[in-house]
Amino acid sequence: MEKPTTELLNVLNQLKPSEMDGFIQSYGKQAGNGAVFSEYIAGHDIEVSDIVKRSKGLISKSYIYDILGGIKKNPSRDILLILCIASRMDRKYVRRVLENYGQRDLYVKDTRDIIIATYINNQIYDLDRINDELFRYNLPLLHAGS
Repeated sequence: MEKPTTELLNVLNQLKPSEMDGFIQSYGKQAGNGAVFSEYIAGHDIEVSDIVKRSKGLISKSYIYDILGGIKKNPSRDILLILCIASRMDRKYVRRVLENYGQRDLYVKDTRDIIIATYINNQIYDLDRINDELFRYNLPLLHAGS
């Protein structure tokens, strides 16, 4: 069972240098390895081909397979968000994916992030609708070039 981040922060705040190696071994993360996607896909009976279709051509098929297979280790935040939405992940899991890849979470004071989070929270996983809403607010669209 994974420990909550707040609990780990409490441990980290009291961590001694002599305990650091053990803590890193137990809880440290390297660059994203795709395992977070593999776990989700396996646990939710999702076909990668469905994720490719739902990505609406915003990311190439081969790049999606490379990310999900752990070959590409540093995709952009937008690419991760597109894959999360195409995988129909809930808000909590999106946070986990972003954290796993060293990207910032969706921020409550960022209009673009508010729009994306609202659609995810309401289980509206339609990238066209999300991008239409971003366009309406004159914000950058979700795309692979970010």
